[in-house]
Amino acid sequence: MKSDSKKSYSRQSEIIELVRQRAQNLYENNKLCCSESLLLVLNHGFNGGLTTEQAKQLGAGFCGGMGKAGCICGALSGAIMGFGLLVGPHAKGGMNKNKFRKLAKLMHDRFHDKFSSTCCRVLIEPFDKDKKSRSRFCSNLTVETAVLAAELLLEAKPDLVQNLQKDYLVRKDSKLTGFIKKLA
Repeated sequence: MKSDSKKSYSRQSEIIELVRQRAQNLYENNKLCCSESLLLVLNHGFNGGLTTEQAKQLGAGFCGGMGKAGCICGALSGAIMGFGLLVGPHAKGGMNKNKFRKLAKLMHDRFHDKFSSTCCRVLIEPFDKDKKSRSRFCSNLTVETAVLAAELLLEAKPDLVQNLQKDYLVRKDSKLTGFIKKLA
């Protein structure tokens, strides 16, 4: 491996880890659902241009598999929304429709390969009677989906590194901060 490609790989690994940690922090300490957490971390992490409130508003309807209907997992939906925002055909410097659709399908397929389903209802069914276990599962699912999304985004558009908002990604909100934000 050339020195430049080692640096690039190391940089991408660092970014992916920051995205992972921030997604977990958003989900667990800000009490955001999976779709809100994914859209927020991708939007702010890669300078997508939405305000925090706009990202939360857009992501809110996908919690629990589209309003708790149990359909497509909210984490997957949040990732795909983030893809559209950052590299979609209507984004500045975005991909053409065919390439973007292939990227969205690849995200879907990798998610399915990792979790064996894309359906929220199926994914959380083993935790139906145990809210704490379900919350831990969904936190992990959110984190792992953030990793998949960051990997795919950086593979598809390596120049996204230039948009990186490291100050946002390294921020750690406490549970108290999350509680106070909910009151505001």
